[in-house]
Amino acid sequence: MKKPLKQLESNLSQQNPLVSVIIGNYNYGHFLAEAIDSVLQQTYRHFELIVVDDGSTDNSREVIESYQGKLMAIFQPNGGQGVAFNTGIGEARGEIICFLDADDYYHPDKLSKIVSSFQAHPQWVQISHGRISVDLQGNRVGSGSKTHNQGDVSQLLLQWGRYAMGITSALAYRRQIVERVLPIPTTRNEAADTYLTAAAPFYGEVGCIDEPLMFYRMHGNNLQAHTDNIRFLLKQRELNAEYINATAAKVGLSDRFDLRRDADYRSLKAVQQGTFSLIETMQVIWLSWRESRAIKRSPKDTLERLLRRGLCVLLPSEGRSILRQGLRGYFRGQLTRMGQRFNLVATK
Repeated sequence: MKKPLKQLESNLSQQNPLVSVIIGNYNYGHFLAEAIDSVLQQTYRHFELIVVDDGSTDNSREVIESYQGKLMAIFQPNGGQGVAFNTGIGEARGEIICFLDADDYYHPDKLSKIVSSFQAHPQWVQISHGRISVDLQGNRVGSGSKTHNQGDVSQLLLQWGRYAMGITSALAYRRQIVERVLPIPTTRNEAADTYLTAAAPFYGEVGCIDEPLMFYRMHGNNLQAHTDNIRFLLKQRELNAEYINATAAKVGLSDRFDLRRDADYRSLKAVQQGTFSLIETMQVIWLSWRESRAIKRSPKDTLERLLRRGLCVLLPSEGRSILRQGLRGYFRGQLTRMGQRFNLVATK
């Protein structure tokens, strides 16, 4: 496959580059102050903070306006994440752009480590890093995947439709790359981070920092939203393929990603159709195994994906429960029901 030229500036134009942090907010007024404070308390001081409120109807405006003079506030009608990000990027002046969801918050050294990593690796166009998961009160409840791919991941995108990267609040970009891929699509089904992580790697290498530099808030909205909405999840995978193939064509590559190689897509299709197929189950498991080896996932992450996808195809009627509850929750529920049945039989 002919690879595109990936020429970047030799380094950031100055030793103390301006970083633009963009917070997109919609009705997260009860979390927003902690997100804003986490940026204002960064050890790296040469930054600007842009808060785009996307039509909130709660107390978000009051929270944002209480920081007058410390950030740029933009209030606009509700349009979705892509619209909010496009607005924020349009106002940003920094050479580095970082994103922060309003219900998450940063580690104090996040910006400092992002800047030094971009300066040390001029070939990197995107940086991912780890995260710590916290509950509503900020208590640690877990951590995200420790696997983040580094280098040229365009082949992984064209082969498997994915690579190991950070979530929205754990992503940072060189401004010049973001400008190449703008505008971010803005229809309601599209996630801005999905587009950026699919398009940016065709213009340079991706990098990673193997440290948890942000805190991911686990709460009702992100625990339940869309996890068993099969149509939504399928659309997300279809859009991801469109982003990959459109960008590959734009940079002059002939290869394209085939959705039939997307194990998530095939397992979701099985749940949607509700039909059992042993052959399809074996193919999805085999695809998942090969994908995980290519991405170099951990054994734990590999096993989770094999089980989740395999069970969705093997037991499509249970697929929505598996997706909604997660594997642990699903198996725990099954054991509880088995125990109740056993007790019922024993008491007869």
